[in-house]
Amino acid sequence: MLALLKLVPLKDWIYLSLIVALLGGFVSYTIHERDIGKAHELAVLKKSSDELQAKAAAHVAQVAKAYSTASISNLETLNAQLKTASDQHDSDAQRLREYDAYRRAHPAVASAQTGSGTGGQGGSGANQDDGQLSSLEQVALGLATAGREVNAALGACMADRNALTGKP
Repeated sequence: MLALLKLVPLKDWIYLSLIVALLGGFVSYTIHERDIGKAHELAVLKKSSDELQAKAAAHVAQVAKAYSTASISNLETLNAQLKTASDQHDSDAQRLREYDAYRRAHPAVASAQTGSGTGGQGGSGANQDDGQLSSLEQVALGLATAGREVNAALGACMADRNALTGKP
């Protein structure tokens, strides 16, 4: 085998080594440039990512501030509506007491109540005589108040949802 290699002229060996050196240089240069390109691309992506994260954080802060403001406003509105419901409860209770007193004072009104099969003067006399509301009247009053409170809570919930979603 060594004899065959001696047949190849020295000039061909020089050309071959020059070609191998050039190919090696080209490969190493290509790898080096690709590494530089990767580093540059990573730097650009990091910069873009940082900008997008900053924009997203600013947007989240803006939405949180708007929601906080809307939430406080919704809570104030809910408290006002609940106070109104409480006031209406007291007003309704007073009107029921006045009606009950009027009914007891006027037997013609009370006799219209006896047709329901209760017998006597329109209900249980023990609760009627001391100014207390009957259990049916208390249930009706409680339902009316609960309806107002639920309506206020539903309105506050919908306003809160609209504040979160950005709906007017």
